[in-house]
Amino acid sequence: MGDLTANFNKAEYACKCGCGRDDIKDELAYKVQKVRNILGKSIRINSGIRCIRHNGNIGSAETSSHIDGWAADLQTKGSAARYEMLKAVMQVFDRVGIAKNFIHVDIDATKTAGVVWTYGNKIYSGV
Repeated sequence: MGDLTANFNKAEYACKCGCGRDDIKDELAYKVQKVRNILGKSIRINSGIRCIRHNGNIGSAETSSHIDGWAADLQTKGSAARYEMLKAVMQVFDRVGIAKNFIHVDIDATKTAGVVWTYGNKIYSGV
């Protein structure tokens, strides 16, 4: 059981550098929980909130929605898992990024809604 939602803990969304930053937005966590409920199986959070230093160290944009806790990257392994996750995500989120090993979801109201993007060559066209 989680301390944030039924299945997720704040620690799962915490910055991966170990700085202790874990102030993910509740609305985001609730929406990820909805995705998990639709899937009916566990989801691994690859990345939740990021401190500015960690965000820069991994080469992410200075405008990343992860910095303020508006975004999460949900792990996927393989094209079938990516398809299944994407199908569930699209029922809940309207800002979605697709990569080979994760699906980015965010609720950043400062950015355009109703968009899906890919991360360059990190995804294969036959998905």
